Amino acid sequence: MNPQLEAKLGKIQKVGLALGVLGLIAGGIGFAQNPQQFYQSWLFAFWFPLGLCLGSLGFTMIHHLTGGFWGLAIRRQLEASIRTLPLMVLFFLPILVAAWTHPGAGETAHNEGSHYHGHFWLYPWTDLEAVKDSHLLTHKQPYLNIEFWTGRAILYFVVFAALGFGLVAAQRKYEETGDRRYLRRTKIISGPGIVLYFLAMTFAAFDWAMSADPNWFSTMYGVIFIASQGLSVLAFGVLFSSWVRDCEPYKEFAKPNLFHDLGTLMFALTMFWAYVSFSQFLIIWSANLAEETPWYLVRTDHGWQGVALSLVIFGFFVPWFLLLMRRIKRDATLVPKVAILVLLMRFVDTYWQITPMYKHGLAPHWLDFALPVGLTGIWLWFYVGRLKAAPITTKQHDEAIHAELASQH
Repeated sequence: MNPQLEAKLGKIQKVGLALGVLGLIAGGIGFAQNPQQFYQSWLFAFWFPLGLCLGSLGFTMIHHLTGGFWGLAIRRQLEASIRTLPLMVLFFLPILVAAWTHPGAGETAHNEGSHYHGHFWLYPWTDLEAVKDSHLLTHKQPYLNIEFWTGRAILYFVVFAALGFGLVAAQRKYEETGDRRYLRRTKIISGPGIVLYFLAMTFAAFDWAMSADPNWFSTMYGVIFIASQGLSVLAFGVLFSSWVRDCEPYKEFAKPNLFHDLGTLMFALTMFWAYVSFSQFLIIWSANLAEETPWYLVRTDHGWQGVALSLVIFGFFVPWFLLLMRRIKRDATLVPKVAILVLLMRFVDTYWQITPMYKHGLAPHWLDFALPVGLTGIWLWFYVGRLKAAPITTKQHDEAIHAELASQH
């Protein structure tokens, strides 16, 4: 790694660590003051770095199956992000603790925005007394019980780790030896792997987010989270590539074609995210079932309607319109600005998906800002460390990139 790139990565790493430490210190103070708010904010904050990690896994498998310059140019970024999975396991531990423990007898356990009553930090179904009082929760108890929920969480992480580290190891072996058997292995893993990823991620979204309101359900819920993860990865790829485009070997990678390809993929995923989000709304609203419509009623009242409107305008229409323009997608100074907007709206979307379960109206707590900064900062520090730990380019990687570039002319 050349000194200029190493210095730039070192600066990013230091900023990430500083923000992470400050955010986690603030989170510790918040936990001492209000543990229930801490757990709620942690659940929201957890999803952004998780999306960068697992979205990178999804795109890595897609690229191994389809090819293309865009994936080769950001391959090291995707692989480094996959290798942050152990950190995601650590980030999940407070959620696990919140599921297994309960507020003390003298502490309030009722969430102001929730119609569930009982002793729970995040998930009403973890309070057995509350389950007994609800026919629907009793009916769902064979699936929504703490032991099975924990076992499924372990299974999800095992699936993600097996796919992610299996792909990275096979690719590394190919680049070290040139043996094309390892290249074929990446495709063998990626074929069924993309199906396993979609299934595991869908059920993880059901378990870790949707079950916070166990009376409500939607089969599209997991797909919305997967689309959001993809948008986060593409936007981060654009930003990171623009940060390091003046350093070798990224001078070779970060060409207008790269930003154009990533921008086009962002455009497509923006439409897909809007399609599945609106489809979920349309189906639930038109059906008008008592078990389903309250989820949207809560999110379109008491200030939340402003957040919903911002998602329509800045989460879909603005980036969609800007990414229609080829000139913007090819400009390494303009498309990162769109990427920043996309990343910001991923935070807003996750907040809108999760937080109204716990709040009667839009009233952000300072932990809702401190913990996302803390977790994302620590993730960025760890991510850059994983990126620096492996060669940015190899002979086989260079040959593949040059072959792709030659095919475009």
